[in-house]
Amino acid sequence: PGSSAKKVLVSGCFDLLHSGHVEFFQEAATLGELYVRIGTSDNVQALKGRAPMYSDEERLFMVRQIKGVHNAALSVGSGRFDFVEDAKELRPDIYFVNDDASQLEERMSLFEKAGLDVRIVVAPRKAAPGLEERSSTSMKERLREMLAAEDAAKQQLPMEAFHRSLPW
Repeated sequence: PGSSAKKVLVSGCFDLLHSGHVEFFQEAATLGELYVRIGTSDNVQALKGRAPMYSDEERLFMVRQIKGVHNAALSVGSGRFDFVEDAKELRPDIYFVNDDASQLEERMSLFEKAGLDVRIVVAPRKAAPGLEERSSTSMKERLREMLAAEDAAKQQLPMEAFHRSLPW
């Protein structure tokens, strides 16, 4: 109210929060006041068949701490396009999304069907200067590799330990 800043909406699960998310939020915030809507644990469970690693409260806490985030809340919608209900309530000027977001064309048409005049800004995924590009998918793959290496290391006891455990 009274503010001439544009409202910028982003949405997502933001479960394995990483530097790529921070860069995404900060880039979106350059366009106006950034509103982040986070998919609820129930919605993530329904869509992905598993609960997120972090609770709704913890994901909300982390996102709210990021510089540039004007407002963060749990999404009021459900389903793959839970952000549409948020957009109806918030009436953003801009919906900011990465170019690798799923079903971009459908997302665009949903705003029109809802009677919302929202400009969609599609940005390439990029890393902050000096950092590696991150995605939740790459983070999960790296975690799998780390756990596999840790499990393999536990399987390989030194022969000295083997000989100490057996009374030869």
